[in-house]
Amino acid sequence: MQNLEHIRMLVLSADLGSFSACARKLGKVQSAVSHGINSLEIDLNVTLFDRSTRKPTLTPAGERLYRSAKALLAQSDEFEQIAQSVNRREEGLIRLAIDDALMTPQVLTLLEQFSDQYPHTQLEFLALPSPDIIQQIQTNQAHLGVMFSEIKTFKEVDFGYIGQIKMLPVCHAQSPLAAQKQVTETALYPYRQVAIRGGKKIEPSMLVSMTPNVWWCSSTQTALDLILSKVGWGYLPYHLVQDALKDKRLVKVDVEFDQKIWEAPVDLVWQRGSSRGPALTWLIQEFKAAFAQAND
Repeated sequence: MQNLEHIRMLVLSADLGSFSACARKLGKVQSAVSHGINSLEIDLNVTLFDRSTRKPTLTPAGERLYRSAKALLAQSDEFEQIAQSVNRREEGLIRLAIDDALMTPQVLTLLEQFSDQYPHTQLEFLALPSPDIIQQIQTNQAHLGVMFSEIKTFKEVDFGYIGQIKMLPVCHAQSPLAAQKQVTETALYPYRQVAIRGGKKIEPSMLVSMTPNVWWCSSTQTALDLILSKVGWGYLPYHLVQDALKDKRLVKVDVEFDQKIWEAPVDLVWQRGSSRGPALTWLIQEFKAAFAQAND
C-alpha cells in the first residue's frame, strides 16, 4: 500500500505547478515534498516528474498515475468523512414514504438542503398513495411518512399535523365541465372523475371520490396526465396544475360546494417509540417548516 501523504504530494505538486507550492499548501518544507515524491517514484519504479526544466512537469507515466491518484485521494477523503458521520451518529439510510401529491417546490428545496447537510445519509423514496403509507410505517418499511391526514388513528403509529396544501377541481379546457357555472355534486355524476386510492382500494379520508364513474390511480402525477388527456376531471394539488391553468390547458371546475379553495391537511407519521438520529430529526423539523412556508 502506497503512502497516501506521498500520493497527495504528487497530486498537489501537479495541480499547483511546483514542489514549493505543494509544500506551502501542506505546511511543510520543500525538501520534505521532494523527498516524498522521490520515495514514491522509487516505490513505483516510475519517474513521475520531468525535472529538466525550471518547473517540474508530469511525465507521460506521471500523467496516467496522476488521474488514478486523484481518484484514490477522493475515495480516501470520502472514507474519512463517512467515518466522521458515523461518529456523529448520523443515519446511513432513511426510508421516506411520501404521497407524490406532496412533492411541493418547498419539499424539493428541503431535500436539496438535506443532501448538503447530510451528504453521507442515503434517502430511499417510497412514492405511495397516502392510504398505503401507514402500513409501511407500522411494518418498519419506512422511517418517516408524509401523507394526507387520516381521520382514524392507527396502532403503533404517531402523527403530527404540519399544514395543508391547496386542492383544486380541474378539467381539460375542452371538457363540457369547463364552461359550466356553479356545478352541483349531482351535476358532476355524468362526468368521469380521476381519483386516487391505495393498493387495498382505500381512498384518502379527506379526498374521497364523488361520482359513480371513476378511474383510479395510485399516483397523482398519473391522474394529472389523464386529466390533461381529457379522460375526466379531478381534485389535484395547486402546485401541480398552476402552469396548466396559466396556459389554459386546464380549467378550474366551478363547483357550488367549495366556497373557497379546499385545503387538504397533511401529516407526518412515524413509528411510535422509534429512535431518531440527527438526520431524521432534521427532516422532521424541516418538513414542518416547509409546509408552514407553503401556507404563508
